[in-house]
Amino acid sequence: MYLKRLELQGFKSFAHKTVLDFDPGMTAVVGPNGSGKSNVADSLRWVMGEQSLKMLRGKKSEDVIFAGSDKKSKLSMAEVALTFDNKDRRIPLEYGEVVITRRLFRNGESEYLMNNQRVRLLDVVDALLRSGFGASNYAVIGQGTIDQMIMAGPAEVKNLVEEASGVKPYYLKREKTLRRLEQTEENLSKVSALLMEIEPRLKSLRRQAKRMEEREAIASELIGLQLQHFGQQFYVLETELGIVTDKFNQKIRVIKKLEIEISAFQTTLEKEEKQTERSDNFLDELEKKLKNLEDRKIALLEQLAEIKGKLKVESPVTKNFSEFQQSFEAILETLRADNIGEVKQKLRDLVLVFGESKNGELIKQQQELSVLIDQIVAETNEQKRVKIQLLLEEKQKKNFLTAEEKKFRVKNAELGQVKDELNSILVDKTRIDTRLEALNHEARQALGSKFDDLTPHKRADGSVDVNRISKLKHQLELAGGVDEATILEYKETEERFGYLSAQSQDLSQAVVDLRSVIEELDLIIKKQFDEAFNQISEKFVEYFRILFNGGQAKMSLLKADTESAEGMAELEDEAEKTDHIDGVKQKKAASQIVGIEIRATPPGKKLATIAALSGGERALTAIAMLCSMLACYPSPFVVLDEVDAALDEANSIRFAKILGTLAHQTQFITITHNRETMRQAHTLYGVTMGDDGISKILSLKLEKAEELVK
Repeated sequence: MYLKRLELQGFKSFAHKTVLDFDPGMTAVVGPNGSGKSNVADSLRWVMGEQSLKMLRGKKSEDVIFAGSDKKSKLSMAEVALTFDNKDRRIPLEYGEVVITRRLFRNGESEYLMNNQRVRLLDVVDALLRSGFGASNYAVIGQGTIDQMIMAGPAEVKNLVEEASGVKPYYLKREKTLRRLEQTEENLSKVSALLMEIEPRLKSLRRQAKRMEEREAIASELIGLQLQHFGQQFYVLETELGIVTDKFNQKIRVIKKLEIEISAFQTTLEKEEKQTERSDNFLDELEKKLKNLEDRKIALLEQLAEIKGKLKVESPVTKNFSEFQQSFEAILETLRADNIGEVKQKLRDLVLVFGESKNGELIKQQQELSVLIDQIVAETNEQKRVKIQLLLEEKQKKNFLTAEEKKFRVKNAELGQVKDELNSILVDKTRIDTRLEALNHEARQALGSKFDDLTPHKRADGSVDVNRISKLKHQLELAGGVDEATILEYKETEERFGYLSAQSQDLSQAVVDLRSVIEELDLIIKKQFDEAFNQISEKFVEYFRILFNGGQAKMSLLKADTESAEGMAELEDEAEKTDHIDGVKQKKAASQIVGIEIRATPPGKKLATIAALSGGERALTAIAMLCSMLACYPSPFVVLDEVDAALDEANSIRFAKILGTLAHQTQFITITHNRETMRQAHTLYGVTMGDDGISKILSLKLEKAEELVK
C-alpha cells in the first residue's frame, strides 16, 4: 500500500485543480518561501480528518478555501482527494484503489466520500487507523514541530511508541471494554438492587399464590365432579326428553294423518251432499215421469175401455162380454217384461174366440187393440223400471251416507283420543323442560365460565359422589375467594424477578468476560509494547550516534510511582488516571507505565535533559526518534514538512542518507529546501506562485533528468 495520487482544487492557494502523482520511495516538494509548499502537507492532514484549525494554520474552517486574489475571485468550495494503491488490501476494503475525498463549502456544509460513496468522518478515520496510520502523530510532521515529538513530555513519547508498535487499537479496545465493564457493573448493581427490593414481596406473593394454587386444586376437582354430576343429570333428562319428544312427534304425525283422512271424508261428504242434491232432482224427475206414466196408463186404459165398448157393440160375440172382459184382464195381469209376445198372442186368440167377424172394422179395432196393448205393456214395464230405479237410488243413497258418517265419527273419535294423548305428552315434556331449565340455571351458577365445557354423559361406574361435592364446596368457603389482582401481581412479579435474575446472571458473566478480555488485552499490550520499546530504544541509540557522530542517548520507562524530579508535573495527571472497577482502584495501563523519558548527551557535552539541548540538537534527537520508529514499524507513508530546516550541511547529509535507507519500506514526501534531501528523492515537484496568488506544480523525474543530461 502507498500513496498514489493527491488531487487539490480550491484548497488554500491551489485554486485550480492540481494533481500530484507519487511512487514508492521518496518524493520531494520544493519551491520558494510562500509558494504554497506547506499547503500540500496541510491538504494531506485535512483530507485524513484533521479537525484542529491550529494544525491547519487557520482560524476558522473556511480558511482552507481559496480566499481569492487581485486577479482571481474567491471560491465556494475546497476539495482534496487521496488515492491509495490498495492491492495488498491493507485498507480493509475490497478495492484495488481507495479514494478518500473531503469537501467543504463556504456555507459550512461538508462531506466525506470513499470511492465516491458518502461516508462519515468516523468511517474514514477507522479505515486509515486499521491500515496502520491516519491518527498517527508522525504521519504528517510539520515545519517547526519536529522537536515537539520529544518536548511534549514522557507521556507523549510513550503515545508515539504505542502508535508505532500498533498497540493503540488495543488501548482503544481496552478503553471501550472498560467503559462497557463500568456500564455493565453499574447495570448489575441496579439489577441487584431491584432484586433485593422485589424478593421480599415475591416471597409474600408466592405464599399467597401457593394457597391459591391449593384452592385452585380444590376448585378444579370440584369443577370436575360438578361437570360429571350435572352431565349425568343432563344426560338423564335429555334422554327422557328425547323419548317424550319422539312420542310427541309420533302423535303429531298420527294427528296429521287423521286430520288428512277427516278432511278427505269431509270433502267426500260435501261431494255427496252435492250429489244428493242432484239425486233428489233426479228422483223428482223420476217421480214426475212415474206420474206421467201412470197418467198415460190411465189414458191407455180409458182408450182400451173405449175399444172394448166398441167391440162389445160392433163385434159379433158368441159368448158373453163379461167373460171376455175377465179373460182379457186376466191375460193382462200376467203381462211381464219377458212375456209380452205371449200376452199379445193370448189376447189375439181371445178376440178370435169371442168374435169371428170378418168385418174390416173389427180387424182394424183388433189391430188398434193390439197396438194399444203393446203401449200399455210398454208403459207398464217403463213404470215398473222407473219404480225399481227410484227404489234403488233411494236405497243406495241411504246406505252410502250411513257408512261415510260412521267412518267420519270413528276418525273424529280417534283424533280426539290422540289429541288427549298428545296433551298428556306435552305435560310430560313441559315438566322435563322445566327440570332442564332449573338444572341449567343451577349448573351455570355452580360452574361459571366452565359451563361451556359441560357435556351430557352417562357414567359407567355409577353416580357421582354428591357428599364429596358438598365437602369440596365447604373447603372452598373456608379458603376464601380468589384475588385475581394478587395472582396477576404474583405472575408479573415472578416474571420480572426471573427476567432480572437472568439479566443479573448475564451481567455477572459479562463482567467476568470483560475482565478476562481486559486481562488478555493487558497481556497483549504489555508484550507488544515491551517488544516495541526494546526495538525502538535500540534503534534510537543507533540513529542518535549516526546523526550526532557519537554521543550517548537512552530511553527509559517511567512508572506511576517514579519519583524523578524531572517530568513529575507532566506525569502527575497521567499517574492519577484510574478506573473504578468493582470497588477496586486499578491502573489503566496493565504495566503501570505512564511515560518514556529520553536522555540525550551529544559528543563532548555533559547534558542530561532534553530541555538543555539546542534547537538543532533537539531536531536531530527527534529525527533519530522518528527514524527509529520508522525503521522498526514502517508507516505506509510519512510527510516531512521542512523538518531538516534547522540542520547544517553535515547533519543534512546524515539525515538524507538515513531517509534513503528507509525509503524502501516507507514512502516519504518531503517538503524541503535542502539539496541533500533532494538528491535522495526520485521525483521533484516544484511549487511556484505567480502574481495571481495561485500555486502551480512543476514535476521532474530525476532519473529522466539524468538521462537527458547524459
